[in-house]
Amino acid sequence: MKITIGGITASSDASRGWILAKLSGWLSLTESKADEVERPQAHGAFDPGTDWRTGAGFTVTLSYHGENPAELELALRELKGIAKSDALIDCMVETDAGVTSRMVSVRKIDIPGLTFMNFMSGIAVDLLAPDPFAYGASSNASTGLPKAGGGVRFPMQFPADFGVAGDAGRAVFTNTGTAPTPLKFKVSGGMSDGFSLRCVETGDTLTFKRPLDVSDYVLLDSSDASVLLNGVSPVSGFLVQDDWWTVPPGGTCTVQFNSIGVVYGVPTLELSGAPAYF
Repeated sequence: MKITIGGITASSDASRGWILAKLSGWLSLTESKADEVERPQAHGAFDPGTDWRTGAGFTVTLSYHGENPAELELALRELKGIAKSDALIDCMVETDAGVTSRMVSVRKIDIPGLTFMNFMSGIAVDLLAPDPFAYGASSNASTGLPKAGGGVRFPMQFPADFGVAGDAGRAVFTNTGTAPTPLKFKVSGGMSDGFSLRCVETGDTLTFKRPLDVSDYVLLDSSDASVLLNGVSPVSGFLVQDDWWTVPPGGTCTVQFNSIGVVYGVPTLELSGAPAYF
């Protein structure tokens, strides 16, 4: 097993450097927020309703084996340096079943007292993932705008010429995980009045009404409903239809990409998503 937290990697197979001793809670199902109310005059309890989950807390126990005490102390300082006061950091776990990751906050790093040796064990790192789901490897799909095919011309001649193939303007993602997963979209210009993205399976639609130059792009993230122009400027106010959606476990989402107004350049939709797991 291997874990990477904020750029620091520890392996259960390592004999020097950072050594992974134990990972607690990574595969656990987090607690439900729904209250349990017992039936006062009947067996059992009332239906708690939707089981919304709390954030995921887990603990990584590490050891470090260095060349000398100075190397050990410097490594401990580097470990404490992964804590961020204003941002989450990436935590990735690799097992025989594959790789999963979460964005986490470092809550506490418990370091035993220094013994002036080159080895230390029992270093406990407490982490919190606000999102209770773990995510597998991301996959990507892209498409341009719909384009008509050439078709058959009459009078027919043989061998038949069916012309240039058309393009439906669709990108597809399948969630192979066990929990609903969000999608991210990147739409590049140019279009005079914006664009729309529609999930064919559900009809949910995102409609963005604003001129988009050839050199511009818009990032849309369904995990937090954010819309950014060129990755920097918030422009969610131009989203006139905001039926954000997630892809259910085992489900497929086909995204239809359409322009609004005049098209210039080669507009492109790039879609990305990852399977999610409880």
